Amino acid sequence: MNSKADVIAVSSEKLVYPQDKSRYFGSVKKDKLRLVFSFYSPDGNEIAMPIASLSAYLKRDFPWVEVLLEPVLILRDAERYSPENYAKTIKAMNADVIAFSVMSPHWYPMEPYFEEIKKLMPDLPIVIGGYQAMLSQEQTIENPNVDYICVGDGEYAIGNVVEHLRGSKDGPADGLWEKLVDGDVYKTEPHQIGDLQALPFPDYDVFSKEDGFKDVNSSIFGPKGKLVLPVMTGRGCPYRCTYCCNTPILEGWRSKKEFLRKYDAEDMVTELERLRDEYGVGYFEFWDELFLSNLKFVRAFFEIYKERIGLPFSINSRVEVMNEEFCKTAADAGCHTIWFGIESGDEEYRAKMLGRKMKNQQVIDAADNCKKAGINRLTFNIVGAPLETADNMRETLKLNQRIAPEHFFFFPYIPLRGTPLYNIAKEEGLLSENKKNLHYLSAANDKQFTLNMKERPELLTAHEYNEICMEMLAFQEANNRLSYSDSESEENGETAAATVEDKSFTLTEAEPAAAENVPEQAAQMPPGAKEDTGFVKNIINFFGR
Repeated sequence: MNSKADVIAVSSEKLVYPQDKSRYFGSVKKDKLRLVFSFYSPDGNEIAMPIASLSAYLKRDFPWVEVLLEPVLILRDAERYSPENYAKTIKAMNADVIAFSVMSPHWYPMEPYFEEIKKLMPDLPIVIGGYQAMLSQEQTIENPNVDYICVGDGEYAIGNVVEHLRGSKDGPADGLWEKLVDGDVYKTEPHQIGDLQALPFPDYDVFSKEDGFKDVNSSIFGPKGKLVLPVMTGRGCPYRCTYCCNTPILEGWRSKKEFLRKYDAEDMVTELERLRDEYGVGYFEFWDELFLSNLKFVRAFFEIYKERIGLPFSINSRVEVMNEEFCKTAADAGCHTIWFGIESGDEEYRAKMLGRKMKNQQVIDAADNCKKAGINRLTFNIVGAPLETADNMRETLKLNQRIAPEHFFFFPYIPLRGTPLYNIAKEEGLLSENKKNLHYLSAANDKQFTLNMKERPELLTAHEYNEICMEMLAFQEANNRLSYSDSESEENGETAAATVEDKSFTLTEAEPAAAENVPEQAAQMPPGAKEDTGFVKNIINFFGR
């Protein structure tokens, strides 16, 4: 299962595992082990691709594991999904282990849930995975209510967890860190799965309810009145944006050539056919970090998809490769929307601080190419990043006003540990170590925007930040018009608007937290992807100038 052919990095030299100090080794004596997956959803989305993949792997290779799902859907019912009531729900499920997939911005809102679960069920092991556990290992394992953390790819690791709990295999749960009874932490190397063909396609049944997917919110931006299903054709991104969690993960991979992983194009389309026919899918959202990470795959995929699937879809791309020919090819295959990051409208700041080297004219040209091809544009933008000025923020708004994308989206910057931009913020003394109510969506309920770092008044005051964010919000509300020609609402002469509500403010306590004890790291600024790199040039050459 954990052969080196399948896992790029596996522990080879490590301390002897003190099995007698394991609190949970062999603790489950039942024939059927019950595992509950969970994740936190502040925006209403009810699909988590990591859980879909883990569930598929367990169902294929561990039939004695019963997989259940109970996400924290705070937008559906704040009272039902309060930490206290959620813990009662988990207790009623009679779980043997609960595993959370946690994004870094969700860590502080989720901590009260771990605490309440342990109050009611002190003997229930809690496993944390996701970017939080991968990027912030020490912070995550130091939480007194956390027992295991998954520090890499999770499929083989979750299999090791259930075998560990059952006591069917001596030794540690490889791919995880385990907190022992004496408080020590036993650490194993992160798993890095290089061959996606060895894994089953994700399991979507885990998200379905009694009426199937009729009551499952599977997309924030997708068309109303039809099932929008998120899918992934691969994993990994070749770029090193300074703010992105992919950058430290890429740096940690022992075999860089294995980081960009894709399914076989024919196999992928066959799976999409199955999903379309079995679930009645009407629209696919490709959640790949970068859809264009493999040219051979893209060439084959577009041709087969057009012939055999025939459904509209959206992808995530980069402006450097969105030339006229590519946009025409994507549109011909059925591409409805391209999501792309602008991040900042100031070229110098974007290149120096964010590692994004494209020029504003490239952004404008890419947006125009999409429009000519009949593809909608959805832009991502970051505000309140380290050393950003008020003028930088205004340039971001100005550039988006110039291209007028069908959907404008902006995110308050969240410092992600392990990223170069986090290290710069730390070196500059900008981190607010006691701040737990991190705001990261661009539609705050109370229409109030606060910086997620310490104020640097000579660059950007808190008042200026809120004022410009309010201008961006006004533009968002006036500009956004992402619509779907065959949606039920448009048939009635209406536009299907995509709305997002952010309740992350209301889920954290205002009490000061203990100061973080983070080892100092040198602030590094890895070069961003340049326009003339081989990867970008190959894509441009393939789709034409």
